[in-house]
Amino acid sequence: MSKLDPETRETIVRIIKSCVYGDLATFCPVENSPRVRPVCAFLQDDLSILVPSHTATRKIEEIRANANVELCFVDAEHWQVRVAGKAEEVEDTSVKKKLMETTLSPQLWGGFFPDGETDERFVLYRIRPRSFEWMKEWELSYRRVEL
Repeated sequence: MSKLDPETRETIVRIIKSCVYGDLATFCPVENSPRVRPVCAFLQDDLSILVPSHTATRKIEEIRANANVELCFVDAEHWQVRVAGKAEEVEDTSVKKKLMETTLSPQLWGGFFPDGETDERFVLYRIRPRSFEWMKEWELSYRRVEL
């Protein structure tokens, strides 16, 4: 395990920001099984990650039952970062509004959430990282930092 020094931070940020999507893993208590799906994931300056969702998805109940999640990102050069953390629901509509104004397209957001940041179907999670693991494909061993 290492500390989050500036070079490590830059590597983690570079890999995550270069990815269009991340894969979010949750746990389904009904089927006693993990679930993984691609999600839009937006890295923040504090290294938390915002993940928007819709109330019609299964991940909502899975996260309510167990907020421990993992995100995995793989860039075009086959670097990968795994982020283990806890998901917390963001209620602040100003955070939702800023995300809608600064990411993706208005048409995409509007298609999912016609009422914008106040749409009751719009659920936003902030993933608070507990640890990061990263490696280049075929290295066979992750480097790890815990926060």
